[in-house]
Amino acid sequence: MRVIRPAALAARPLLLALFLAALGLCLCAGLGSGSALAASAPDAAKASGQAKSAKSAKADTSTTSAKTPKDGQVGKAGKEAKPAKLTPVTDVQIWSGKDYSRIAVVLAGEVQHHWQLLPPEASKDGLRRLYVDLDDTRIKPGVPGRFDVRGDVARKVRLAPYKPGVTRLVVEVENLKNQQVFVLENPYRIIVDVQGQSAKARAAEDKADKDKAASGKSAEPQAQPKGKGKTQAAPEAAAQEAAPAETAPLLATPGRKKMARQLVEQLGLTVRRVMVDAGHGGKDPGAHGAGGLVEKDVNLRIARLLGEKLEKMGFEVLYTRTQDKFVSLEGRTAMANARKADLFVSVHCNAHGDPGSSGLETYSLNLASTPDEVRVAARENSVDPRRISDMQKILDELMHASKLTESRDFARAAHASALNQAKRGGSARDRGVHEAPFYVLLGAKMPAILVEVGYITNPAEAAHLRNEKYLDGLAQGLAEGVRAYKQKIERFGG
Repeated sequence: MRVIRPAALAARPLLLALFLAALGLCLCAGLGSGSALAASAPDAAKASGQAKSAKSAKADTSTTSAKTPKDGQVGKAGKEAKPAKLTPVTDVQIWSGKDYSRIAVVLAGEVQHHWQLLPPEASKDGLRRLYVDLDDTRIKPGVPGRFDVRGDVARKVRLAPYKPGVTRLVVEVENLKNQQVFVLENPYRIIVDVQGQSAKARAAEDKADKDKAASGKSAEPQAQPKGKGKTQAAPEAAAQEAAPAETAPLLATPGRKKMARQLVEQLGLTVRRVMVDAGHGGKDPGAHGAGGLVEKDVNLRIARLLGEKLEKMGFEVLYTRTQDKFVSLEGRTAMANARKADLFVSVHCNAHGDPGSSGLETYSLNLASTPDEVRVAARENSVDPRRISDMQKILDELMHASKLTESRDFARAAHASALNQAKRGGSARDRGVHEAPFYVLLGAKMPAILVEVGYITNPAEAAHLRNEKYLDGLAQGLAEGVRAYKQKIERFGG
Protein backbone atom coordinates (compact mmCIF):
# COMPACT_ATOMS: atom_id res chain seq x y z
CA MET A 1 0.00 0.00 0.00
CA ARG A 2 1.42 3.31 -1.14
CA VAL A 3 1.33 6.07 1.32
CA ILE A 4 0.69 9.56 -0.10
CA ARG A 5 2.06 12.31 1.98
CA PRO A 6 0.06 15.45 2.67
CA ALA A 7 2.67 17.66 0.93
CA ALA A 8 2.28 15.74 -2.35
CA LEU A 9 -1.50 16.03 -2.16
CA ALA A 10 -1.24 19.78 -1.76
CA ALA A 11 1.10 20.09 -4.78
CA ARG A 12 -1.17 18.23 -7.26
CA PRO A 13 -3.76 20.99 -7.76
CA LEU A 14 -0.99 23.49 -8.39
CA LEU A 15 0.58 21.30 -11.07
CA LEU A 16 -2.81 20.79 -12.70
CA ALA A 17 -3.39 24.53 -12.79
CA LEU A 18 -0.01 25.14 -14.40
CA PHE A 19 -0.75 22.50 -17.04
CA LEU A 20 -4.11 24.00 -17.94
CA ALA A 21 -2.62 27.48 -18.16
CA ALA A 22 0.04 26.28 -20.61
CA LEU A 23 -2.62 24.56 -22.70
CA GLY A 24 -4.63 27.81 -22.84
CA LEU A 25 -1.65 29.80 -24.11
CA CYS A 26 -1.19 27.34 -26.96
CA LEU A 27 -4.82 27.59 -27.99
CA CYS A 28 -4.68 31.41 -27.92
CA ALA A 29 -1.58 31.41 -30.12
CA GLY A 30 -3.37 29.31 -32.75
CA LEU A 31 -6.67 31.23 -32.76
CA GLY A 32 -5.50 34.72 -31.84
CA SER A 33 -4.98 35.99 -35.39
CA GLY A 34 -8.46 34.90 -36.50
CA SER A 35 -10.12 36.49 -33.48
CA ALA A 36 -8.32 39.75 -34.09
CA LEU A 37 -9.48 39.85 -37.72
CA ALA A 38 -13.05 39.12 -36.73
CA ALA A 39 -13.04 41.95 -34.23
CA SER A 40 -11.35 44.52 -36.49
CA ALA A 41 -14.39 45.31 -38.72
CA PRO A 42 -16.90 46.30 -36.02
CA ASP A 43 -14.25 48.18 -34.06
CA ALA A 44 -13.24 50.15 -37.15
CA ALA A 45 -16.85 50.90 -38.00
CA LYS A 46 -17.44 52.12 -34.45
CA ALA A 47 -14.36 54.34 -34.57
CA SER A 48 -15.39 55.74 -37.96
CA GLY A 49 -18.88 56.58 -36.67
CA GLN A 50 -17.44 58.42 -33.68
CA ALA A 51 -15.18 60.49 -35.93
CA LYS A 52 -18.06 61.36 -38.27
CA SER A 53 -20.25 62.36 -35.34
CA ALA A 54 -17.51 64.64 -34.03
CA LYS A 55 -17.22 66.37 -37.43
CA SER A 56 -21.01 66.88 -37.64
CA ALA A 57 -21.12 68.37 -34.16
CA LYS A 58 -18.35 70.78 -35.09
CA ALA A 59 -20.19 71.90 -38.24
CA ASP A 60 -23.47 72.53 -36.36
CA THR A 61 -21.68 74.60 -33.77
CA SER A 62 -20.05 76.78 -36.43
CA THR A 63 -23.37 77.51 -38.15
CA THR A 64 -25.14 78.59 -34.96
CA SER A 65 -22.63 80.44 -32.81
CA ALA A 66 -18.92 79.72 -32.54
CA LYS A 67 -18.69 81.72 -29.32
CA THR A 68 -21.42 79.99 -27.35
CA PRO A 69 -20.16 76.94 -25.36
CA LYS A 70 -22.30 73.83 -25.11
CA ASP A 71 -23.83 72.76 -21.81
CA GLY A 72 -21.20 71.01 -19.73
CA GLN A 73 -18.30 72.02 -22.01
CA VAL A 74 -15.00 72.27 -20.14
CA GLY A 75 -12.49 75.02 -20.89
CA LYS A 76 -8.70 74.85 -21.05
CA ALA A 77 -8.32 75.48 -17.34
CA GLY A 78 -10.47 72.45 -16.56
CA LYS A 79 -13.42 74.58 -15.41
CA GLU A 80 -16.91 74.46 -16.86
CA ALA A 81 -17.44 77.36 -19.33
CA LYS A 82 -20.04 79.92 -18.25
CA PRO A 83 -23.09 80.30 -20.54
CA ALA A 84 -23.50 83.62 -22.39
CA LYS A 85 -25.27 86.30 -20.37
CA LEU A 86 -28.78 86.77 -21.74
CA THR A 87 -30.16 90.29 -22.16
CA PRO A 88 -33.80 90.54 -21.03
CA VAL A 89 -36.62 91.79 -23.24
CA THR A 90 -38.31 94.23 -20.85
CA ASP A 91 -41.33 95.44 -22.83
CA VAL A 92 -43.22 95.35 -26.12
CA GLN A 93 -45.13 98.47 -27.21
CA ILE A 94 -47.53 98.67 -30.15
CA TRP A 95 -49.16 101.61 -31.93
CA SER A 96 -51.57 100.87 -34.74
CA GLY A 97 -53.92 102.54 -37.19
CA LYS A 98 -55.90 101.36 -40.20
CA ASP A 99 -52.94 100.90 -42.52
CA TYR A 100 -49.94 101.36 -40.21
CA SER A 101 -48.44 99.67 -37.17
CA ARG A 102 -45.25 100.23 -35.17
CA ILE A 103 -43.92 97.57 -32.79
CA ALA A 104 -41.13 98.49 -30.36
CA VAL A 105 -39.23 95.73 -28.57
CA VAL A 106 -37.45 97.25 -25.56
CA LEU A 107 -34.33 95.51 -24.20
CA ALA A 108 -32.03 96.01 -21.23
CA GLY A 109 -28.96 96.27 -23.49
CA GLU A 110 -27.60 96.08 -27.01
CA VAL A 111 -28.08 92.80 -28.90
CA GLN A 112 -27.63 91.39 -32.38
CA HIS A 113 -30.80 90.88 -34.40
CA HIS A 114 -31.77 89.34 -37.74
CA TRP A 115 -35.08 89.74 -39.57
CA GLN A 116 -36.82 88.28 -42.61
CA LEU A 117 -40.12 88.72 -44.41
CA LEU A 118 -41.53 85.35 -45.46
CA PRO A 119 -43.43 84.85 -48.76
CA PRO A 120 -47.25 85.03 -48.74
CA GLU A 121 -49.13 81.91 -47.67
CA ALA A 122 -51.43 80.80 -50.47
CA SER A 123 -53.66 78.92 -48.04
CA LYS A 124 -54.24 82.03 -45.91
CA ASP A 125 -55.26 84.62 -48.50
CA GLY A 126 -51.91 86.38 -48.78
CA LEU A 127 -51.05 86.45 -45.07
CA ARG A 128 -47.34 87.04 -44.50
CA ARG A 129 -45.05 86.76 -41.52
CA LEU A 130 -42.18 89.03 -40.61
CA TYR A 131 -39.90 87.69 -37.91
CA VAL A 132 -37.06 89.23 -35.92
CA ASP A 133 -34.59 87.00 -34.04
CA LEU A 134 -32.86 88.53 -31.01
CA ASP A 135 -29.59 86.77 -30.13
CA ASP A 136 -28.52 86.09 -26.53
CA THR A 137 -31.81 87.25 -25.04
CA ARG A 138 -34.53 86.08 -22.70
CA ILE A 139 -38.03 87.33 -21.97
CA LYS A 140 -38.41 89.09 -18.64
CA PRO A 141 -41.17 87.53 -16.50
CA GLY A 142 -44.41 89.44 -16.90
CA VAL A 143 -43.86 90.50 -20.52
CA PRO A 144 -46.85 89.26 -22.59
CA GLY A 145 -46.22 86.84 -25.43
CA ARG A 146 -49.27 87.48 -27.62
CA PHE A 147 -50.90 90.68 -28.88
CA ASP A 148 -53.97 91.21 -31.04
CA VAL A 149 -53.49 94.30 -33.20
CA ARG A 150 -56.40 96.31 -34.58
CA GLY A 151 -55.72 97.39 -38.14
CA ASP A 152 -55.63 96.37 -41.77
CA VAL A 153 -51.91 95.50 -41.85
CA ALA A 154 -50.52 93.95 -38.65
CA ARG A 155 -53.00 91.46 -37.20
CA LYS A 156 -51.12 89.46 -34.57
CA VAL A 157 -47.80 89.85 -32.77
CA ARG A 158 -46.08 87.03 -30.88
CA LEU A 159 -42.96 86.98 -28.73
CA ALA A 160 -41.51 83.66 -27.59
CA PRO A 161 -38.24 81.73 -27.16
CA TYR A 162 -37.25 80.30 -30.54
CA LYS A 163 -34.29 78.23 -29.36
CA PRO A 164 -31.93 78.46 -26.36
CA GLY A 165 -30.70 82.03 -26.10
CA VAL A 166 -32.76 83.33 -29.04
CA THR A 167 -36.06 85.22 -28.72
CA ARG A 168 -38.25 85.54 -31.82
CA LEU A 169 -40.77 88.29 -32.57
CA VAL A 170 -43.34 87.30 -35.22
CA VAL A 171 -45.63 89.88 -36.86
CA GLU A 172 -48.51 88.59 -39.00
CA VAL A 173 -49.29 91.08 -41.77
CA GLU A 174 -51.56 91.39 -44.77
CA ASN A 175 -52.10 94.07 -47.42
CA LEU A 176 -48.43 94.91 -46.84
CA LYS A 177 -46.96 97.77 -48.84
CA ASN A 178 -43.57 98.21 -47.18
CA GLN A 179 -41.72 97.45 -43.95
CA GLN A 180 -38.79 98.87 -42.00
CA VAL A 181 -36.76 97.42 -39.12
CA PHE A 182 -34.29 99.68 -37.31
CA VAL A 183 -32.70 100.33 -33.92
CA LEU A 184 -32.97 103.21 -31.44
CA GLU A 185 -30.93 103.62 -28.28
CA ASN A 186 -31.24 104.65 -24.64
CA PRO A 187 -33.04 102.42 -23.95
CA TYR A 188 -32.05 99.98 -26.68
CA ARG A 189 -35.11 99.05 -28.73
CA ILE A 190 -35.80 97.43 -32.07
CA ILE A 191 -38.52 99.15 -34.11
CA VAL A 192 -40.66 97.35 -36.68
CA ASP A 193 -42.74 99.58 -38.96
CA VAL A 194 -45.27 98.01 -41.32
CA GLN A 195 -47.37 100.03 -43.71
CA GLY A 196 -50.10 98.72 -45.95
CA GLN A 197 -53.07 99.67 -47.97
CA SER A 198 -56.52 99.67 -46.44
CA ALA A 199 -59.24 97.61 -48.06
CA LYS A 200 -61.04 100.82 -49.08
CA ALA A 201 -57.95 102.32 -50.72
CA ARG A 202 -57.16 99.04 -52.47
CA ALA A 203 -60.69 98.82 -53.86
CA ALA A 204 -60.47 102.43 -55.10
CA GLU A 205 -57.14 101.70 -56.78
CA ASP A 206 -58.51 98.58 -58.46
CA LYS A 207 -61.47 100.61 -59.76
CA ALA A 208 -59.14 103.30 -61.08
CA ASP A 209 -57.07 100.68 -62.91
CA LYS A 210 -60.20 99.21 -64.51
CA ASP A 211 -61.44 102.64 -65.55
CA LYS A 212 -58.05 103.45 -67.03
CA ALA A 213 -58.01 100.21 -68.97
CA ALA A 214 -61.54 100.84 -70.27
CA SER A 215 -60.73 104.41 -71.36
CA GLY A 216 -57.58 103.14 -73.06
CA LYS A 217 -59.59 100.76 -75.21
CA SER A 218 -62.10 103.44 -76.23
CA ALA A 219 -59.27 105.82 -77.16
CA GLU A 220 -57.69 103.39 -79.64
CA PRO A 221 -57.60 104.89 -83.20
CA GLN A 222 -60.16 103.43 -85.60
CA ALA A 223 -58.95 101.75 -88.80
CA GLN A 224 -58.92 103.93 -91.91
CA PRO A 225 -61.10 102.68 -94.79
CA LYS A 226 -59.16 101.26 -97.72
CA GLY A 227 -59.22 102.78 -101.20
CA LYS A 228 -59.97 106.36 -102.31
CA GLY A 229 -60.71 107.78 -98.93
CA LYS A 230 -57.22 107.14 -97.69
CA THR A 231 -55.57 108.57 -100.83
CA GLN A 232 -57.63 111.80 -100.72
CA ALA A 233 -57.10 112.30 -97.02
CA ALA A 234 -53.34 111.94 -97.20
CA PRO A 235 -52.54 115.51 -98.45
CA GLU A 236 -54.79 117.03 -95.77
CA ALA A 237 -53.14 114.94 -93.07
CA ALA A 238 -49.69 115.89 -94.35
CA ALA A 239 -50.64 119.57 -94.27
CA GLN A 240 -51.83 119.23 -90.68
CA GLU A 241 -48.57 117.56 -89.68
CA ALA A 242 -46.52 120.29 -91.39
CA ALA A 243 -48.48 123.12 -89.73
CA PRO A 244 -47.15 124.31 -86.36
CA ALA A 245 -49.09 122.92 -83.40
CA GLU A 246 -51.21 125.41 -81.48
CA THR A 247 -51.43 125.01 -77.70
CA ALA A 248 -54.95 125.32 -76.40
CA PRO A 249 -55.20 127.50 -73.27
CA LEU A 250 -55.80 125.57 -70.02
CA LEU A 251 -58.85 127.25 -68.60
CA ALA A 252 -59.57 126.95 -64.87
CA THR A 253 -62.90 125.28 -65.44
CA PRO A 254 -64.83 123.75 -62.51
CA GLY A 255 -64.08 120.29 -63.91
CA ARG A 256 -60.32 120.92 -63.99
CA LYS A 257 -60.40 122.41 -60.49
CA LYS A 258 -62.20 119.35 -59.18
CA MET A 259 -59.67 117.06 -60.87
CA ALA A 260 -56.78 119.05 -59.37
CA ARG A 261 -58.29 118.82 -55.89
CA GLN A 262 -58.70 115.07 -56.26
CA LEU A 263 -55.10 114.71 -57.45
CA VAL A 264 -53.79 116.75 -54.51
CA GLU A 265 -55.79 114.59 -52.10
CA GLN A 266 -54.71 111.29 -53.69
CA LEU A 267 -51.05 112.33 -53.50
CA GLY A 268 -51.40 113.07 -49.81
CA LEU A 269 -50.87 116.81 -50.29
CA THR A 270 -53.80 118.01 -48.21
CA VAL A 271 -53.36 119.53 -44.76
CA ARG A 272 -56.29 119.13 -42.44
CA ARG A 273 -54.92 117.28 -39.41
CA VAL A 274 -51.86 118.45 -37.46
CA MET A 275 -50.12 116.48 -34.70
CA VAL A 276 -48.60 118.85 -32.13
CA ASP A 277 -45.86 117.30 -30.00
CA ALA A 278 -44.72 118.86 -26.72
CA GLY A 279 -41.17 117.57 -26.30
CA HIS A 280 -40.08 115.59 -23.21
CA GLY A 281 -42.46 115.17 -20.23
CA GLY A 282 -42.93 113.09 -17.11
CA LYS A 283 -39.71 111.42 -15.99
CA ASP A 284 -37.89 113.16 -18.88
CA PRO A 285 -37.66 116.86 -17.90
CA GLY A 286 -35.55 117.93 -20.85
CA ALA A 287 -33.12 120.80 -20.26
CA HIS A 288 -33.00 122.85 -17.06
CA GLY A 289 -32.76 126.58 -17.59
CA ALA A 290 -31.90 129.75 -15.79
CA GLY A 291 -33.99 130.49 -12.72
CA GLY A 292 -35.28 126.91 -12.40
CA LEU A 293 -37.13 126.86 -15.74
CA VAL A 294 -37.77 123.32 -17.01
CA GLU A 295 -38.00 122.57 -20.72
CA LYS A 296 -40.89 120.07 -20.55
CA ASP A 297 -43.16 122.74 -19.01
CA VAL A 298 -42.32 125.40 -21.61
CA ASN A 299 -42.83 122.91 -24.46
CA LEU A 300 -46.26 121.90 -23.17
CA ARG A 301 -47.42 125.51 -22.79
CA ILE A 302 -46.39 126.43 -26.35
CA ALA A 303 -47.95 123.23 -27.73
CA ARG A 304 -51.30 124.03 -26.14
CA LEU A 305 -51.25 127.61 -27.42
CA LEU A 306 -50.29 126.38 -30.91
CA GLY A 307 -53.11 123.84 -30.91
CA GLU A 308 -55.70 126.45 -29.90
CA LYS A 309 -54.63 128.79 -32.71
CA LEU A 310 -54.62 126.02 -35.32
CA GLU A 311 -58.14 125.01 -34.32
CA LYS A 312 -59.30 128.61 -34.80
CA MET A 313 -57.84 128.43 -38.31
CA GLY A 314 -59.93 125.35 -39.05
CA PHE A 315 -57.37 122.58 -38.55
CA GLU A 316 -58.03 119.37 -36.68
CA VAL A 317 -55.43 119.18 -33.91
CA LEU A 318 -54.02 116.08 -32.23
CA TYR A 319 -51.58 116.03 -29.32
CA THR A 320 -48.94 113.52 -28.27
CA ARG A 321 -49.44 114.72 -24.69
CA THR A 322 -51.64 117.31 -22.97
CA GLN A 323 -50.22 116.85 -19.49
CA ASP A 324 -46.93 116.17 -17.74
CA LYS A 325 -46.41 112.54 -18.73
CA PHE A 326 -43.66 110.54 -20.40
CA VAL A 327 -44.08 109.51 -24.05
CA SER A 328 -41.32 107.60 -25.85
CA LEU A 329 -39.74 109.25 -28.87
CA GLU A 330 -40.78 106.45 -31.23
CA GLY A 331 -44.30 106.55 -29.78
CA ARG A 332 -44.80 110.17 -30.81
CA THR A 333 -44.18 109.55 -34.51
CA ALA A 334 -46.16 106.33 -34.33
CA MET A 335 -49.18 108.23 -33.00
CA ALA A 336 -48.97 110.65 -35.92
CA ASN A 337 -48.71 107.81 -38.44
CA ALA A 338 -51.52 105.77 -36.87
CA ARG A 339 -53.85 108.79 -36.70
CA LYS A 340 -52.96 109.79 -40.28
CA ALA A 341 -51.78 113.28 -39.41
CA ASP A 342 -50.93 115.50 -42.39
CA LEU A 343 -48.23 117.44 -40.52
CA PHE A 344 -46.11 116.85 -37.41
CA VAL A 345 -44.68 119.69 -35.29
CA SER A 346 -42.42 118.91 -32.31
CA VAL A 347 -41.77 121.81 -29.91
CA HIS A 348 -38.51 122.00 -27.92
CA CYS A 349 -36.14 124.40 -26.16
CA ASN A 350 -32.43 124.37 -26.90
CA ALA A 351 -29.61 124.28 -24.33
CA HIS A 352 -25.85 124.81 -24.26
CA GLY A 353 -23.02 124.93 -21.76
CA ASP A 354 -22.29 128.47 -22.92
CA PRO A 355 -25.01 130.72 -21.44
CA GLY A 356 -24.39 133.21 -24.25
CA SER A 357 -25.81 130.82 -26.90
CA SER A 358 -29.16 132.07 -28.19
CA GLY A 359 -31.59 131.99 -31.09
CA LEU A 360 -34.39 130.10 -32.78
CA GLU A 361 -33.77 127.23 -35.20
CA THR A 362 -35.92 124.69 -37.02
CA TYR A 363 -35.00 121.15 -38.08
CA SER A 364 -36.22 118.54 -40.51
CA LEU A 365 -35.01 114.96 -40.79
CA ASN A 366 -31.79 114.21 -42.63
CA LEU A 367 -28.11 113.50 -42.09
CA ALA A 368 -26.31 115.95 -39.82
CA SER A 369 -23.53 117.90 -41.53
CA THR A 370 -22.20 120.21 -38.80
CA PRO A 371 -21.02 119.71 -35.19
CA ASP A 372 -23.91 121.86 -33.93
CA GLU A 373 -26.46 119.69 -35.74
CA VAL A 374 -24.86 116.59 -34.22
CA ARG A 375 -24.90 118.16 -30.75
CA VAL A 376 -28.60 119.12 -30.90
CA ALA A 377 -29.65 115.73 -32.29
CA ALA A 378 -27.65 113.88 -29.62
CA ARG A 379 -29.25 115.94 -26.84
CA GLU A 380 -32.81 115.44 -28.08
CA ASN A 381 -32.18 111.73 -28.73
CA SER A 382 -30.58 111.30 -25.28
CA VAL A 383 -27.50 109.62 -26.74
CA ASP A 384 -23.78 110.28 -26.85
CA PRO A 385 -22.84 112.50 -29.84
CA ARG A 386 -20.44 109.75 -30.96
CA ARG A 387 -23.44 107.47 -31.55
CA ILE A 388 -24.94 109.87 -34.09
CA SER A 389 -22.61 108.42 -36.74
CA ASP A 390 -24.29 105.03 -36.22
CA MET A 391 -27.67 106.75 -36.47
CA GLN A 392 -26.63 108.28 -39.79
CA LYS A 393 -26.15 104.76 -41.23
CA ILE A 394 -29.65 103.74 -40.15
CA LEU A 395 -31.12 106.95 -41.53
CA ASP A 396 -29.40 106.42 -44.86
CA GLU A 397 -31.42 103.21 -45.29
CA LEU A 398 -34.71 104.84 -44.26
CA MET A 399 -34.42 108.13 -46.12
CA HIS A 400 -36.13 106.94 -49.27
CA ALA A 401 -39.34 106.38 -47.29
CA SER A 402 -39.40 109.81 -45.61
CA LYS A 403 -40.82 113.04 -46.99
CA LEU A 404 -37.51 114.90 -46.80
CA THR A 405 -38.21 117.57 -49.41
CA GLU A 406 -41.68 118.32 -48.07
CA SER A 407 -40.35 118.48 -44.51
CA ARG A 408 -37.62 120.89 -45.58
CA ASP A 409 -40.19 123.19 -47.23
CA PHE A 410 -42.43 122.98 -44.17
CA ALA A 411 -39.47 123.84 -41.89
CA ARG A 412 -38.68 126.95 -43.94
CA ALA A 413 -42.29 128.18 -43.83
CA ALA A 414 -42.70 127.58 -40.10
CA HIS A 415 -39.28 129.03 -39.24
CA ALA A 416 -39.77 132.29 -41.16
CA SER A 417 -43.15 132.93 -39.58
CA ALA A 418 -42.12 131.98 -36.02
CA LEU A 419 -38.94 134.06 -36.27
CA ASN A 420 -40.92 137.09 -37.42
CA GLN A 421 -43.18 136.84 -34.36
CA ALA A 422 -40.24 136.19 -32.00
CA LYS A 423 -38.48 139.35 -33.20
CA ARG A 424 -41.55 141.38 -32.34
CA GLY A 425 -41.30 140.22 -28.75
CA GLY A 426 -37.53 140.59 -28.40
CA SER A 427 -34.19 140.50 -30.19
CA ALA A 428 -34.40 136.88 -31.39
CA ARG A 429 -31.38 135.57 -33.24
CA ASP A 430 -31.97 133.64 -36.45
CA ARG A 431 -30.03 130.35 -36.26
CA GLY A 432 -31.57 129.13 -39.52
CA VAL A 433 -33.13 125.93 -40.86
CA HIS A 434 -31.13 122.72 -40.45
CA GLU A 435 -31.32 118.95 -40.92
CA ALA A 436 -30.34 116.25 -38.42
CA PRO A 437 -31.28 112.65 -37.48
CA PHE A 438 -33.87 113.08 -34.72
CA TYR A 439 -35.48 109.96 -33.31
CA VAL A 440 -38.79 111.77 -32.92
CA LEU A 441 -38.95 112.47 -36.68
CA LEU A 442 -37.72 109.07 -37.84
CA GLY A 443 -40.31 107.07 -39.76
CA ALA A 444 -42.83 109.92 -40.07
CA LYS A 445 -45.12 109.40 -43.06
CA MET A 446 -45.91 113.11 -43.30
CA PRO A 447 -43.86 116.34 -43.43
CA ALA A 448 -42.37 116.63 -39.94
CA ILE A 449 -40.31 119.30 -38.19
CA LEU A 450 -38.71 119.98 -34.81
CA VAL A 451 -38.61 123.61 -33.62
CA GLU A 452 -36.07 124.79 -31.03
CA VAL A 453 -37.88 127.95 -29.84
CA GLY A 454 -34.92 129.35 -27.90
CA TYR A 455 -32.06 128.62 -25.49
CA ILE A 456 -33.42 127.90 -22.03
CA THR A 457 -29.87 128.17 -20.67
CA ASN A 458 -29.58 131.79 -21.83
CA PRO A 459 -30.84 134.09 -19.01
CA ALA A 460 -32.36 136.64 -21.41
CA GLU A 461 -34.15 134.01 -23.52
CA ALA A 462 -35.25 132.12 -20.40
CA ALA A 463 -36.97 135.32 -19.28
CA HIS A 464 -38.78 135.48 -22.65
CA LEU A 465 -39.81 131.81 -22.34
CA ARG A 466 -41.47 132.63 -19.01
CA ASN A 467 -43.47 135.45 -20.58
CA GLU A 468 -46.97 134.40 -21.62
CA LYS A 469 -47.24 137.14 -24.25
CA TYR A 470 -43.96 136.04 -25.86
CA LEU A 471 -45.06 132.38 -25.91
CA ASP A 472 -48.39 133.38 -27.43
CA GLY A 473 -46.55 135.22 -30.21
CA LEU A 474 -44.33 132.20 -30.89
CA ALA A 475 -47.38 129.96 -31.11
CA GLN A 476 -49.08 132.43 -33.46
CA GLY A 477 -46.01 132.48 -35.70
CA LEU A 478 -45.87 128.67 -35.88
CA ALA A 479 -49.60 128.50 -36.66
CA GLU A 480 -49.21 131.01 -39.47
CA GLY A 481 -46.31 128.95 -40.80
CA VAL A 482 -48.54 125.87 -40.90
CA ARG A 483 -51.20 127.82 -42.77
CA ALA A 484 -48.66 129.22 -45.23
CA TYR A 485 -47.37 125.74 -46.00
CA LYS A 486 -50.92 124.46 -46.48
CA GLN A 487 -51.68 127.25 -48.95
CA LYS A 488 -48.48 126.56 -50.85
CA ILE A 489 -49.09 122.86 -51.45
CA GLU A 490 -52.83 123.21 -52.07
CA ARG A 491 -52.67 126.11 -54.54
CA PHE A 492 -53.05 123.63 -57.41
CA GLY A 493 -56.46 122.66 -56.09
CA GLY A 494 -57.95 126.10 -56.78
